[in-house]
Amino acid sequence: MIRFLFLTLVAFLTAATAAHAGPLFGAIGAIAGWIGSLGVIGQAIVGIGLSVGASLIQRAISGKEKKTETRDPGVNLSIQMGDNQPLTFIAGDYATAGRRKYAGTWGEVDGTPNAYFVDVIELSSLPQSGLNGVWVDDQKVTLLTGEAHGEFGFPVAEYRSGGADYMWVKFYDGSQTSADTYLIDRFGGNADRPFTSAMIGRGVTYAIVTCRYDRDLFSSAPSMLFELGSIPLYDPRKDSTVGGSGSHRWDNPTTWEWSNNLPVIIYNVIRGVYYGDQWIYGGQDLAAYRLPVANWMTAMNEADASVDDGAGPVPAFRGGYEFRGDERPIDAIEELRLACNARLAEVGGVFKISVGAPGSAIYAFSDDDIVITKGQSFAPHGSLDDTVNAVEATYPEPAEKWTMKDAPARYDSALEVLDGNRLPQAVSFEACPFGGQVQRLMLAMLNDARRFRTHQICLPPDAWPLEPNDVVSWTSARNGYEDKKFLVVALAAPMSTNVIVSLKEIDPADYDWSAADALPTAVGWIGRIGVPAQIMTGWTVEPATLYDAAGNAWRPTIKVSWAGGLEDVERVWVQVRLAASGDVVFDSDSTRYASPYYALLQPVFRHNTEYQVRGRYVPISRRPTEWSAWLAVTTPDVSTDLDVTLDTVGEDVRKRIEELQAGYDYQDLRIADIATSISLQGSVGLLDRLELRQQTGNALAQITEERLVRATEDEALAQQIVFLGAELDEATAAIVGEAIARVTADEALAEQTTELAAQLNDSFASGQIKFSAAANQSGVTARFSVLVRAGTGGSYIESGFFLEIYTEGGVQKSRFAVNADQFVVLNNGQRPLVFEGGELKLNVANIGTVNSGLIDSLNGKMTINLNAGSIVIRS
Repeated sequence: MIRFLFLTLVAFLTAATAAHAGPLFGAIGAIAGWIGSLGVIGQAIVGIGLSVGASLIQRAISGKEKKTETRDPGVNLSIQMGDNQPLTFIAGDYATAGRRKYAGTWGEVDGTPNAYFVDVIELSSLPQSGLNGVWVDDQKVTLLTGEAHGEFGFPVAEYRSGGADYMWVKFYDGSQTSADTYLIDRFGGNADRPFTSAMIGRGVTYAIVTCRYDRDLFSSAPSMLFELGSIPLYDPRKDSTVGGSGSHRWDNPTTWEWSNNLPVIIYNVIRGVYYGDQWIYGGQDLAAYRLPVANWMTAMNEADASVDDGAGPVPAFRGGYEFRGDERPIDAIEELRLACNARLAEVGGVFKISVGAPGSAIYAFSDDDIVITKGQSFAPHGSLDDTVNAVEATYPEPAEKWTMKDAPARYDSALEVLDGNRLPQAVSFEACPFGGQVQRLMLAMLNDARRFRTHQICLPPDAWPLEPNDVVSWTSARNGYEDKKFLVVALAAPMSTNVIVSLKEIDPADYDWSAADALPTAVGWIGRIGVPAQIMTGWTVEPATLYDAAGNAWRPTIKVSWAGGLEDVERVWVQVRLAASGDVVFDSDSTRYASPYYALLQPVFRHNTEYQVRGRYVPISRRPTEWSAWLAVTTPDVSTDLDVTLDTVGEDVRKRIEELQAGYDYQDLRIADIATSISLQGSVGLLDRLELRQQTGNALAQITEERLVRATEDEALAQQIVFLGAELDEATAAIVGEAIARVTADEALAEQTTELAAQLNDSFASGQIKFSAAANQSGVTARFSVLVRAGTGGSYIESGFFLEIYTEGGVQKSRFAVNADQFVVLNNGQRPLVFEGGELKLNVANIGTVNSGLIDSLNGKMTINLNAGSIVIRS
């Protein structure tokens, strides 16, 4: 009679007939021909056996070949877009870039609009057990979970700069019951894409990434990768109602826990993945008896067994996978099976699994037990095309941002000599992100692939209980076997009580492993390749003295020096602080980096005082630099001489007045030129001219306006001149206004001048108001000046004042100077302050500290000489 195995395969697991077994090694291929002789029923019966019959490495090859390609291999490293993406979820240890569901910008920081970028990323279509890690671009980052922001979530430690945070991550595990208030507050009013309170994402695991703009940290939206904890999984070993120990219950998912045990994951996929009562993936309504609990518990325990991978004990078979709704469950199971060297069989609608080394023999026989009236076959080895003596593999490496990494190839020089060549086979372990485990899988595959012997024999009726994946023991004098182990590959009962079996040799020692078997491996650098900060080299400080034009010691200062000939350095940043208090008294980054590679600092330092000075290079690019150490220096004892100081300041102001006068004289000459011929004619650029002119006899009145613009690769210029003039006989009056804006690669200038002139015969009066601002590599300058002049013939008197901010020696300074025969300050009718004839006169002076040399009484009766230390009283 025939033992009928009813093919009640679940819809998701397509029939594992010979068509799904794929190409087999030599003798296994012979079985396929033998199957053909059994007829339709026999083929159906034996097809299930072939689904587990090949060697481990052949199963890996055939499984990959039959896989329906609906996804890129390995971890999803790039964020997906659009709502046409399939649902996904993660079981075990795995990572994903997720799917962008919403993105927007908001806010303003220091005048920067849309300063915050928000990315809402769906990570899983089901609740996950947690967030185990985050990658930003190529760097694994740290979430500061103890410093959560009220709206944004956890700050990212690596994106904290200058005490400010620039990135936050908020995580929802799928248990949320309301929409995120932060997104509603920021984007609920968006006219085009409002984020509403209905956008809860029930059952969806997602993250909100908020980034604050900083051009040094972000050149574009960051590329995110999230390491997720598994969806909760049912483990029958933790269910006391089915022979386990614990509170897990199949009908109560709230009792389940995360797991990276590969047989546990396979078990859940076969029985079906649900969200509440809604079926999501895998089997549907599959009864528990169809996955015999004793068999599956054994496999789960085998996966949890401790193994030393060379870095300490770890569970034998861990893994993870991102499941996609458009991927056949059988293809996903194939990836999981491969990651634990499992053999999976379906017999009569019942699923059984074997993990790792084969178990003990459950049936023993000898040559005498074989039914010799039935045909037998034996294949001692496979064909050359099917021979493998080396295994090369790839796997997702978490330490390298989950990219597919080459595992150390498993070669065997002795086998290569035996086979006459290296015969490698490549395998991809997409569901195993553990390098040590991958090495164990590769070694077992290679050893198993060298077990070539296969037999087809007929056994008596007592072999009926055998199933695919069972281990039998054969003692054979004819073949030289002594309790040799074989794996049951296929079975058939061709219209009799006997059983025809297909056997493949195995050796449990093929799965042995010790830490010494581990091959050396290395993890490549993944992360920011930062430019190391440039240290301050050649930095020295020493006391120095500033001298006036006459060569007299004027002020104490500090000389700073630095290394010369460096590339990509534009300026030197110098800070000076008082040693006693630590107060910074000088802070400037405007000192140019140029020969002779030193500078005398220009601020007013106290004489004979200890300071501390440090420096830092300011590069042309944005690469980092470091401060030098604080170096101590004591300024020289240069006592300030009042006469010297006044002479020096007076000379400085006098030079500035002379510069203003020279500009005044030049503008005065231009009035005459402009009156006859507008000055911009002939200039390069676009010129626009407007002129109104009327003359009657000796009377002339005119208004002329010219505007010029010019733009070249090196310069941009805008200039305007307006002239108003009137003449009658010996009387003239004129007003000239000129404005100019000019920029080059290293200078910006804005200047506006208004000048008035009136003359009658040889008497004249004129005035000028000028406002200028400039910025260049030497520093910045802003100046406002007023000059007036009047006279007769060749003699005149002039007066004026100016206010300025200027740069001297890399230091910005300000000054207000007045040039007049008499300078008067009035205060509501009180006696004035008057500076006249080199003397300052005022009624009352309330002074805290007086630095003086000589004090005389107004009546000449008393003289106090503070420098000489004498007092003279006269009668």
